[in-house]
Amino acid sequence: MSYSVLFRRFPWDHFDEVAPVVAHAYGMNDYDARAKIRRGWGFLERDASEENARLIEAAMGDCSGGVIAIDNTELRVPADPKVVTAFESSAPAATFHLQHPQEPMRVIEWARVGVVAAGAFSEEIIRRESGGNDRSTGKMMMGLGIFFVTGVPLGLFGGGKQKDAKPVKSSRVITFGRVVTTAGEQFAFSPDHLDFSGLGEKKQMNTAANFRALLGEFAQRTSARLNLGARLLLENRAITFANYTSVHDFETELLWTLNVGALSSGA
Repeated sequence: MSYSVLFRRFPWDHFDEVAPVVAHAYGMNDYDARAKIRRGWGFLERDASEENARLIEAAMGDCSGGVIAIDNTELRVPADPKVVTAFESSAPAATFHLQHPQEPMRVIEWARVGVVAAGAFSEEIIRRESGGNDRSTGKMMMGLGIFFVTGVPLGLFGGGKQKDAKPVKSSRVITFGRVVTTAGEQFAFSPDHLDFSGLGEKKQMNTAANFRALLGEFAQRTSARLNLGARLLLENRAITFANYTSVHDFETELLWTLNVGALSSGA
């Protein structure tokens, strides 16, 4: 049996308060404590024994809200994402039009929206994590829920006939959004491949502004938790400041956001 230890509040918001306590709890210096916090994306531990998890929980005390230990089998894990192509907003609910032809429209009551997230990866990150293999690239991107909505061709990252081609460094950044319900249903979309007409009068002239307006719609109508990427965009800051250096970073933060929200609500 293994346990995770989750911060009750996102620790990056109060590094100076949390880092000394983490350093003391683990017997490490301040630099290493801050690195551990950064790498955790809301988690202090992911695979601890119950005894160690309880000791850490006690050592952290109520520092900035404290931490909570939870059996990993009890962690809520979001379902595989469904790709959204259009969005409509009404007083009681949001309606998602899905890309898969056999998937009906989904009507999600605002109260059932648990997490709203935004992320961005450079092509270099995707190439590195896929190992330059076409098939693994496609699998990873589909796992992110953004492969079909980004327009990224499978041959972009090498493999196949491009096997011997000299790699071309790209500055392209792939931006995407996620919505996770309190039941763990997950919906993914790309701002470059989403019909924003459902925003009505809030629809603006460019994709970036519409993406921000869509996140704002969810933030205004729901009590959903926002990940760091979404918060940055709503503060009119670049999502790249979130510094998601790997798929693992974004997915770990998303997992933390979903679970800390459920734990806080007592659901």
